[in-house]
Amino acid sequence: MLALLNIFVDNMIPVLAIAAVGVVLRRRLHVDPATISRMMFYVFAPALAFDAVYTSDISGSDFLRVYIGTLALMAAVGAIAFLVLRGLQAAASTHQRRQCLRATQISRREFATALVATFVFNGANFGLSIVSFAFGEAALTYAVIIYIAGSTVAWTLGPYVSSSGAASMLKSIQNVLRTPVVYALALALALKAAGIIELPPALSRSSQLLADASIPLMLVLLGLQLGGFRKPDRWRLLLSGTAIRLLLAPLLAIVCASLLGLHGAARSAFILQAGMPTAVLTLILAYEFDTDRDLALNLIMTTTLLSPLSLTVLIYLLQNGVV
Repeated sequence: MLALLNIFVDNMIPVLAIAAVGVVLRRRLHVDPATISRMMFYVFAPALAFDAVYTSDISGSDFLRVYIGTLALMAAVGAIAFLVLRGLQAAASTHQRRQCLRATQISRREFATALVATFVFNGANFGLSIVSFAFGEAALTYAVIIYIAGSTVAWTLGPYVSSSGAASMLKSIQNVLRTPVVYALALALALKAAGIIELPPALSRSSQLLADASIPLMLVLLGLQLGGFRKPDRWRLLLSGTAIRLLLAPLLAIVCASLLGLHGAARSAFILQAGMPTAVLTLILAYEFDTDRDLALNLIMTTTLLSPLSLTVLIYLLQNGVV
Protein backbone atom coordinates (compact mmCIF):
# COMPACT_ATOMS: atom_id res chain seq x y z
CA MET A 1 0.00 0.00 0.00
CA LEU A 2 2.86 2.34 0.86
CA ALA A 3 4.50 1.60 -2.49
CA LEU A 4 1.30 2.58 -4.32
CA LEU A 5 1.08 5.79 -2.29
CA ASN A 6 4.68 6.67 -3.14
CA ILE A 7 4.03 6.08 -6.84
CA PHE A 8 0.93 8.27 -6.69
CA VAL A 9 2.75 11.10 -4.91
CA ASP A 10 5.87 10.94 -7.09
CA ASN A 11 4.19 10.52 -10.49
CA MET A 12 0.61 11.76 -10.26
CA ILE A 13 0.69 14.71 -7.87
CA PRO A 14 3.08 16.79 -10.05
CA VAL A 15 0.85 16.22 -13.09
CA LEU A 16 -2.36 17.03 -11.23
CA ALA A 17 -0.83 20.08 -9.54
CA ILE A 18 0.25 21.66 -12.83
CA ALA A 19 -3.12 20.85 -14.42
CA ALA A 20 -4.82 22.47 -11.43
CA VAL A 21 -2.98 25.69 -12.28
CA GLY A 22 -4.76 25.65 -15.64
CA VAL A 23 -8.14 25.14 -13.96
CA VAL A 24 -7.52 28.15 -11.69
CA LEU A 25 -6.34 30.29 -14.62
CA ARG A 26 -9.56 29.59 -16.51
CA ARG A 27 -11.98 29.99 -13.63
CA ARG A 28 -10.34 32.95 -11.89
CA LEU A 29 -8.63 34.84 -14.70
CA HIS A 30 -10.83 33.58 -17.56
CA VAL A 31 -7.84 32.53 -19.65
CA ASP A 32 -8.96 31.21 -23.03
CA PRO A 33 -7.43 27.80 -23.83
CA ALA A 34 -7.81 28.35 -27.59
CA THR A 35 -4.63 30.44 -27.98
CA ILE A 36 -2.45 28.04 -25.98
CA SER A 37 -3.99 25.13 -27.86
CA ARG A 38 -2.93 26.65 -31.18
CA MET A 39 0.58 27.32 -29.82
CA MET A 40 0.81 23.71 -28.74
CA PHE A 41 -0.50 22.41 -32.06
CA TYR A 42 1.77 24.48 -34.30
CA VAL A 43 4.95 24.99 -32.22
CA PHE A 44 5.51 23.03 -29.02
CA ALA A 45 4.17 19.57 -29.93
CA PRO A 46 6.12 19.48 -33.24
CA ALA A 47 9.28 20.57 -31.41
CA LEU A 48 8.83 17.81 -28.85
CA ALA A 49 8.26 15.18 -31.55
CA PHE A 50 11.30 16.33 -33.52
CA ASP A 51 13.63 16.49 -30.51
CA ALA A 52 12.52 13.15 -29.04
CA VAL A 53 12.90 11.20 -32.29
CA TYR A 54 16.01 12.95 -33.64
CA THR A 55 18.00 12.59 -30.40
CA SER A 56 16.92 8.99 -29.71
CA ASP A 57 18.76 5.77 -30.50
CA ILE A 58 15.63 3.90 -31.57
CA SER A 59 16.12 1.67 -34.59
CA GLY A 60 13.81 1.73 -37.58
CA SER A 61 12.41 -1.71 -36.76
CA ASP A 62 11.60 -0.69 -33.18
CA PHE A 63 9.93 2.47 -34.44
CA LEU A 64 7.73 0.50 -36.85
CA ARG A 65 6.81 -2.11 -34.25
CA VAL A 66 5.67 0.51 -31.76
CA TYR A 67 3.93 2.63 -34.39
CA ILE A 68 2.05 -0.23 -36.07
CA GLY A 69 1.32 -1.83 -32.70
CA THR A 70 -0.35 1.38 -31.54
CA LEU A 71 -2.54 1.46 -34.65
CA ALA A 72 -3.55 -2.17 -34.09
CA LEU A 73 -4.28 -1.57 -30.41
CA MET A 74 -6.50 1.43 -31.12
CA ALA A 75 -8.37 -0.53 -33.78
CA ALA A 76 -8.99 -3.38 -31.31
CA VAL A 77 -10.19 -1.01 -28.59
CA GLY A 78 -12.48 0.75 -31.06
CA ALA A 79 -13.93 -2.54 -32.33
CA ILE A 80 -14.73 -3.79 -28.82
CA ALA A 81 -16.19 -0.41 -27.88
CA PHE A 82 -18.38 -0.51 -30.98
CA LEU A 83 -19.81 -3.90 -29.95
CA VAL A 84 -20.39 -2.75 -26.36
CA LEU A 85 -22.16 0.42 -27.50
CA ARG A 86 -24.28 -1.56 -29.96
CA GLY A 87 -25.30 -3.79 -27.06
CA LEU A 88 -26.23 -0.79 -24.94
CA GLN A 89 -28.12 0.70 -27.86
CA ALA A 90 -30.10 -2.52 -28.39
CA ALA A 91 -30.87 -2.78 -24.67
CA ALA A 92 -31.99 0.85 -24.58
CA SER A 93 -34.27 0.32 -27.59
CA THR A 94 -35.86 -2.73 -25.93
CA HIS A 95 -36.38 -0.81 -22.70
CA GLN A 96 -37.84 2.12 -24.61
CA ARG A 97 -40.40 -0.12 -26.33
CA ARG A 98 -41.43 -1.64 -23.03
CA GLN A 99 -41.53 1.56 -20.99
CA CYS A 100 -42.30 4.10 -23.75
CA LEU A 101 -39.46 6.32 -22.58
CA ARG A 102 -37.51 8.19 -25.20
CA ALA A 103 -34.92 9.22 -22.64
CA THR A 104 -33.45 5.71 -22.58
CA GLN A 105 -32.46 5.78 -26.25
CA ILE A 106 -28.85 6.28 -27.32
CA SER A 107 -28.77 8.78 -30.15
CA ARG A 108 -26.42 8.73 -33.13
CA ARG A 109 -24.58 11.74 -31.70
CA GLU A 110 -24.09 10.05 -28.32
CA PHE A 111 -22.95 6.81 -29.97
CA ALA A 112 -20.34 8.58 -32.12
CA THR A 113 -19.05 10.64 -29.18
CA ALA A 114 -18.72 7.65 -26.85
CA LEU A 115 -17.02 5.54 -29.52
CA VAL A 116 -14.40 8.19 -30.32
CA ALA A 117 -13.76 8.72 -26.60
CA THR A 118 -12.76 5.07 -26.16
CA PHE A 119 -9.97 4.90 -28.74
CA VAL A 120 -8.67 8.50 -28.77
CA PHE A 121 -6.38 8.63 -25.73
CA ASN A 122 -4.54 11.51 -24.10
CA GLY A 123 -1.04 10.45 -25.06
CA ALA A 124 0.22 14.02 -25.16
CA ASN A 125 -0.30 16.38 -22.22
CA PHE A 126 -1.11 13.57 -19.75
CA GLY A 127 0.67 10.54 -21.16
CA LEU A 128 4.05 12.05 -21.96
CA SER A 129 4.35 13.60 -18.51
CA ILE A 130 3.50 10.44 -16.59
CA VAL A 131 5.64 8.14 -18.74
CA SER A 132 8.57 10.52 -18.31
CA PHE A 133 8.18 10.71 -14.53
CA ALA A 134 7.67 6.97 -14.10
CA PHE A 135 10.20 5.50 -16.56
CA GLY A 136 12.57 8.26 -17.68
CA GLU A 137 13.83 9.63 -20.97
CA ALA A 138 14.21 6.27 -22.73
CA ALA A 139 10.53 5.49 -22.28
CA LEU A 140 9.57 9.07 -23.17
CA THR A 141 10.93 8.63 -26.69
CA TYR A 142 8.71 5.59 -27.23
CA ALA A 143 5.80 7.47 -25.65
CA VAL A 144 6.23 10.22 -28.27
CA ILE A 145 6.05 7.63 -31.06
CA ILE A 146 2.87 6.18 -29.53
CA TYR A 147 1.42 9.68 -29.24
CA ILE A 148 2.19 10.35 -32.92
CA ALA A 149 0.63 7.04 -33.98
CA GLY A 150 -2.40 7.81 -31.85
CA SER A 151 -2.68 11.21 -33.50
CA THR A 152 -2.70 9.52 -36.91
CA VAL A 153 -5.78 7.49 -35.94
CA ALA A 154 -7.38 10.39 -34.09
CA TRP A 155 -7.18 12.71 -37.11
CA THR A 156 -8.36 10.09 -39.63
CA LEU A 157 -10.77 7.66 -37.99
CA GLY A 158 -11.84 10.25 -35.40
CA PRO A 159 -13.46 12.67 -37.88
CA TYR A 160 -14.90 9.74 -39.87
CA VAL A 161 -16.63 8.27 -36.81
CA SER A 162 -17.69 11.67 -35.47
CA SER A 163 -19.43 12.46 -38.73
CA SER A 164 -20.99 8.96 -38.77
CA GLY A 165 -19.33 8.27 -42.08
CA ALA A 166 -20.27 11.58 -43.69
CA ALA A 167 -16.64 12.68 -43.93
CA SER A 168 -14.65 10.90 -46.63
CA MET A 169 -11.43 9.09 -45.78
CA LEU A 170 -9.69 11.44 -48.21
CA LYS A 171 -10.85 14.40 -46.12
CA SER A 172 -9.67 12.61 -42.99
CA ILE A 173 -6.23 11.98 -44.50
CA GLN A 174 -6.05 15.65 -45.45
CA ASN A 175 -6.57 16.46 -41.76
CA VAL A 176 -3.46 14.43 -40.94
CA LEU A 177 -1.45 16.20 -43.64
CA ARG A 178 -2.35 19.53 -42.02
CA THR A 179 -0.89 18.38 -38.69
CA PRO A 180 2.58 19.93 -38.06
CA VAL A 181 3.68 17.00 -35.86
CA VAL A 182 3.68 14.76 -38.94
CA TYR A 183 6.21 16.99 -40.70
CA ALA A 184 8.37 17.33 -37.59
CA LEU A 185 8.53 13.55 -37.36
CA ALA A 186 9.32 13.22 -41.06
CA LEU A 187 12.13 15.79 -40.78
CA ALA A 188 13.67 14.01 -37.79
CA LEU A 189 13.59 10.64 -39.55
CA ALA A 190 15.00 12.14 -42.77
CA LEU A 191 17.94 13.72 -40.92
CA LYS A 192 18.70 10.46 -39.12
CA ALA A 193 18.49 8.51 -42.38
CA ALA A 194 20.86 10.98 -44.03
CA GLY A 195 23.41 10.45 -41.27
CA ILE A 196 23.18 14.01 -39.93
CA ILE A 197 23.73 13.27 -36.28
CA GLU A 198 24.33 16.79 -35.01
CA LEU A 199 22.62 20.09 -35.79
CA PRO A 200 24.16 23.54 -35.36
CA PRO A 201 23.87 24.65 -31.70
CA ALA A 202 21.44 27.45 -32.57
CA LEU A 203 18.99 24.91 -34.01
CA SER A 204 19.51 22.07 -31.55
CA ARG A 205 19.23 24.32 -28.50
CA SER A 206 16.11 26.03 -29.85
CA SER A 207 14.34 22.74 -30.48
CA GLN A 208 15.40 21.40 -27.10
CA LEU A 209 14.13 24.50 -25.26
CA LEU A 210 10.78 24.27 -27.01
CA ALA A 211 10.59 20.53 -26.32
CA ASP A 212 11.40 21.03 -22.63
CA ALA A 213 8.66 23.65 -22.33
CA SER A 214 6.04 21.56 -24.10
CA ILE A 215 5.13 19.08 -21.36
CA PRO A 216 4.38 21.60 -18.57
CA LEU A 217 2.51 23.76 -21.07
CA MET A 218 0.48 20.70 -22.15
CA LEU A 219 -0.54 20.12 -18.54
CA VAL A 220 -1.60 23.75 -18.06
CA LEU A 221 -3.61 23.46 -21.27
CA LEU A 222 -5.27 20.30 -19.95
CA GLY A 223 -6.33 22.20 -16.83
CA LEU A 224 -7.64 25.10 -18.90
CA GLN A 225 -9.78 22.73 -20.94
CA LEU A 226 -11.05 20.82 -17.92
CA GLY A 227 -12.02 24.08 -16.26
CA GLY A 228 -15.22 23.99 -18.31
CA PHE A 229 -16.42 20.70 -16.78
CA ARG A 230 -20.15 20.28 -16.17
CA LYS A 231 -22.17 17.93 -13.97
CA PRO A 232 -21.96 14.37 -15.36
CA ASP A 233 -25.00 12.48 -16.64
CA ARG A 234 -25.86 9.49 -18.91
CA TRP A 235 -24.15 7.11 -16.57
CA ARG A 236 -24.35 3.98 -18.74
CA LEU A 237 -22.32 5.60 -21.52
CA LEU A 238 -20.04 7.32 -19.02
CA LEU A 239 -19.22 4.17 -17.06
CA SER A 240 -18.88 2.00 -20.17
CA GLY A 241 -16.56 4.45 -21.90
CA THR A 242 -14.47 4.91 -18.74
CA ALA A 243 -14.10 1.16 -18.18
CA ILE A 244 -13.00 0.57 -21.77
CA ARG A 245 -10.59 3.48 -21.74
CA LEU A 246 -8.92 2.92 -18.36
CA LEU A 247 -9.23 -0.87 -17.82
CA LEU A 248 -9.77 -2.73 -21.07
CA ALA A 249 -7.29 -0.75 -23.19
CA PRO A 250 -4.23 -1.44 -20.98
CA LEU A 251 -5.20 -5.13 -20.72
CA LEU A 252 -5.27 -5.34 -24.52
CA ALA A 253 -1.96 -3.47 -24.60
CA ILE A 254 -0.33 -6.12 -22.41
CA VAL A 255 -1.34 -8.81 -24.89
CA CYS A 256 -0.33 -6.68 -27.87
CA ALA A 257 3.07 -5.83 -26.35
CA SER A 258 3.79 -9.53 -25.86
CA LEU A 259 2.80 -10.33 -29.44
CA LEU A 260 5.05 -7.52 -30.71
CA GLY A 261 7.96 -8.66 -28.56
CA LEU A 262 8.31 -5.30 -26.80
CA HIS A 263 10.58 -5.20 -23.77
CA GLY A 264 11.95 -2.70 -21.28
CA ALA A 265 11.21 0.97 -21.86
CA ALA A 266 9.23 0.29 -25.04
CA ARG A 267 6.90 -2.16 -23.28
CA SER A 268 6.37 0.13 -20.29
CA ALA A 269 5.61 3.16 -22.47
CA PHE A 270 3.27 1.14 -24.73
CA ILE A 271 1.18 -0.30 -21.89
CA LEU A 272 1.12 2.88 -19.81
CA GLN A 273 0.10 5.08 -22.73
CA ALA A 274 -2.75 2.66 -23.47
CA GLY A 275 -4.21 3.38 -20.03
CA MET A 276 -4.37 7.14 -20.46
CA PRO A 277 -7.69 9.00 -20.20
CA THR A 278 -9.76 10.25 -23.12
CA ALA A 279 -8.07 12.97 -25.15
CA VAL A 280 -9.37 16.54 -25.32
CA LEU A 281 -9.42 16.05 -29.10
CA THR A 282 -12.73 14.25 -28.54
CA LEU A 283 -14.27 17.58 -27.58
CA ILE A 284 -12.70 19.33 -30.57
CA LEU A 285 -14.24 16.72 -32.88
CA ALA A 286 -17.58 17.11 -31.11
CA TYR A 287 -17.58 20.84 -31.93
CA GLU A 288 -16.42 20.26 -35.49
CA PHE A 289 -18.92 17.52 -36.37
CA ASP A 290 -21.82 18.45 -34.07
CA THR A 291 -21.75 15.37 -31.85
CA ASP A 292 -22.56 15.48 -28.12
CA ARG A 293 -20.27 18.11 -26.57
CA ASP A 294 -21.46 17.65 -22.99
CA LEU A 295 -20.96 13.89 -23.16
CA ALA A 296 -17.49 14.38 -24.66
CA LEU A 297 -16.49 16.75 -21.86
CA ASN A 298 -17.93 14.42 -19.21
CA LEU A 299 -15.97 11.47 -20.60
CA ILE A 300 -12.78 13.52 -20.72
CA MET A 301 -13.21 14.78 -17.18
CA THR A 302 -14.31 11.47 -15.65
CA THR A 303 -11.50 9.44 -17.19
CA THR A 304 -8.97 12.15 -16.29
CA LEU A 305 -10.06 12.28 -12.65
CA LEU A 306 -10.14 8.49 -12.25
CA SER A 307 -6.99 7.73 -14.25
CA PRO A 308 -4.51 8.64 -11.46
CA LEU A 309 -5.87 5.68 -9.50
CA SER A 310 -5.73 3.16 -12.35
CA LEU A 311 -2.39 4.48 -13.61
CA THR A 312 -0.82 4.27 -10.15
CA VAL A 313 -1.65 0.55 -10.03
CA LEU A 314 -0.46 0.08 -13.60
CA ILE A 315 2.88 1.80 -12.89
CA TYR A 316 3.35 -0.39 -9.81
CA LEU A 317 2.71 -3.55 -11.84
CA LEU A 318 5.09 -2.43 -14.59
CA GLN A 319 7.87 -1.35 -12.24
CA ASN A 320 7.69 -4.68 -10.39
CA GLY A 321 7.59 -6.79 -13.56
CA VAL A 322 4.13 -8.19 -12.90
CA VAL A 323 2.85 -7.33 -16.39
